[in-house]
Amino acid sequence: MPSYFDIDTILAEEELLVVKPSFDFSLLAHLDPDSSHLQRRSRKRPRGGDDDSDDNSDNDTADNSNGGLPEGTKIKMPLWAVERWALLGFIRFPALPRHYGRKMKERLEADPISVDLRSKNEHYFQTGMLLVNLLLRASYVALRHSSASRRSRQSAAQNAHTIAMEQSAQQARMLQRCLLSTMMGRRLCRNFDWALSSLDSNGMEDDVSSHVNKLTELERNMFVRGVEASGAVGRWREFGCSRMGISAVVLKMQQRQQQHGVQMTAGDGKEEKPSKKRVVSPLGGDAMRAF
Repeated sequence: MPSYFDIDTILAEEELLVVKPSFDFSLLAHLDPDSSHLQRRSRKRPRGGDDDSDDNSDNDTADNSNGGLPEGTKIKMPLWAVERWALLGFIRFPALPRHYGRKMKERLEADPISVDLRSKNEHYFQTGMLLVNLLLRASYVALRHSSASRRSRQSAAQNAHTIAMEQSAQQARMLQRCLLSTMMGRRLCRNFDWALSSLDSNGMEDDVSSHVNKLTELERNMFVRGVEASGAVGRWREFGCSRMGISAVVLKMQQRQQQHGVQMTAGDGKEEKPSKKRVVSPLGGDAMRAF
């Protein structure tokens, strides 16, 4: 799961989705931009007519003044706002956004390199994977509820909702395969080619604006990392690496071997002198003590 404080995730969840309520929502008519026009039209009374028309207009006015959102009304809401409603089965997804639909998938399968994904969504791949995850979770919850209530009779609305969620799950799996093949296929190879060839042998940068302008934020980050790695390799080939210093562990091992050799040569004589070690006193002076 992405981090709650991740800026890219927050921006990716701003994608607007078309949803339909599964039942009438009270006091949520403001979510429908056409509700204000309906209310103004219902408030207008006809100039001429009988009492029945007046009664009907009064009923319509009362219903609209309640601020209810009828079942099946198409409304647009961001991805972060519909997650809980989708898991509870309060809403349905009639269709995916246009840039995640069937025609867009056909274009990506035909030529993924030439498609300008940034103009569709700057966080195209993150938003798509979040949408896939939401649809699969919502379909799993709907199927689990339907299997648990098999013993009891289900209404026609519940059966329609279950069928709709199964279709949404199939669309989500197809979208997932399309996103993975697009992100990890020829588009990724072309991105790496531009990153490695952005610096020529003379160190002059090529014009990569035409390529970078079509990349999403994820692909741009990968491109920047590739350019940095390409520049580091070029500097290493030109200047080489600096001389490495000797490790302190190796120096200690050499000192111990020298001391051990001195003790072995001193053992051949008649008297073996104890080895001396340099000790630093607490006052800062040096003292030689025999151990």
